[in-house]
Amino acid sequence: MHINMPNSDPLSGKIALLGVVGNKRWKIKTKLTGYDYILAVKAYQERCPIICVGELGKENGGFVLKNVRNLRFDESWEH
Repeated sequence: MHINMPNSDPLSGKIALLGVVGNKRWKIKTKLTGYDYILAVKAYQERCPIICVGELGKENGGFVLKNVRNLRFDESWEH
């Protein structure tokens, strides 16, 4: 959905994902580092969905995903 400019050391940045929570689409904010950040940028540029695991919580009335892991392209999605 949205990617902020990265921090350079270490490579990291905040992004906004569009995810499904309780059968509704929500904007979910998270911070990624290293390869996960690069993969998210590539997915954003190519408009490809990604899959990841993490701890979903609510902060300031919105959703936040923490401890993101196993981030990868959604192999089941077809262009």
